[in-house]
Amino acid sequence: MTRLELVEQVAKRAGVSQQMADKVLVAALESIIESVCQNKVVTLIGFGTFRAVDRAERVGRNPVTGEQIKIPSQRLPKFIPGTAFKDALRDDSVRQALEKGE
Repeated sequence: MTRLELVEQVAKRAGVSQQMADKVLVAALESIIESVCQNKVVTLIGFGTFRAVDRAERVGRNPVTGEQIKIPSQRLPKFIPGTAFKDALRDDSVRQALEKGE
């Protein structure tokens, strides 16, 4: 699903214009990114949790030459799906209802 498709679907389900749905989507995503960048945990009950994780420096190998290389430490975003999200993927009846738009 592309961003445009998501905006169209949200607009239809919420009964608002696509322009309004896009503004809300952008604001929500910017808020999540800003919070995670400030090392805050963002939890959306039933959907999942966004957080920043620090990955330590490590040694890797160049797959072409086999040469050892140093991979620097970095800070990365992490998403942990919520129980309801995982259950929806596991439960065929829920997945089929969602696909039909019920």
